[in-house]
Amino acid sequence: FVTVNWRSTTLASDYNYSAINLTSINKNSLGKLDLKTRVFAQIGIGKVRAPESQLYLAGANPEQMMDDKYYRSNGFIDQSWKGFGENVNHLHMGGGLNLRGYAGYLAPVLINDDDDPVFTYKGTAGAAINLELEFNKLFNFNPKFLSNSFDFKSYVFTDAGFINANSPGTSFLFVAPRADAGIGTALTLQKWGPLETIKPLTLRIDFPLYLSHIPFTESNNFDFRWIIGINRAF
Repeated sequence: FVTVNWRSTTLASDYNYSAINLTSINKNSLGKLDLKTRVFAQIGIGKVRAPESQLYLAGANPEQMMDDKYYRSNGFIDQSWKGFGENVNHLHMGGGLNLRGYAGYLAPVLINDDDDPVFTYKGTAGAAINLELEFNKLFNFNPKFLSNSFDFKSYVFTDAGFINANSPGTSFLFVAPRADAGIGTALTLQKWGPLETIKPLTLRIDFPLYLSHIPFTESNNFDFRWIIGINRAF
């Protein structure tokens, strides 16, 4: 399916920005393999941008996370897994460019050698493609007597995209594309006994074993990394 979203600030707002984005998600069966694809693109303009509403490199922005009852809840998720720093972190919610391997990373780049680095973990414009190839049908991970209560998915994934690094009110300047790849699993709890009003809950763990652009604290593009999430990345 394809969705197009447009948003803009209202009159008398403290902010001044607008953005339009397009998301296309498809699922195709390749025998015992299922291929999921997501294509995303956004253009945003404006001189005063709300940081919580901007486009994020790794996943959903804070505004989207506040709309989710799990991600906004203190105590449900380890607080040390949230936030951004000099290295990748461990919490991911699908959205934005969805380069999940860069979750929690400030993604600094040097535009000019004499200037301070620009943190490109968020911006206003960019594009990305996300792929997941599910291979759980090749193996019997779901015993029949548990199939009505649990659903287990396993997949390999790759994400690639780019984001802008220009200052507000200047011409668009896009940084070099980044990419990640790895393997992931997702377990969906479909039945809750007497708590039947609870929607199915999916617990996800992804291992982005490859990053095209690593933090300066790391030395290998291929390394063991892990992130967790509630619900699938897309």
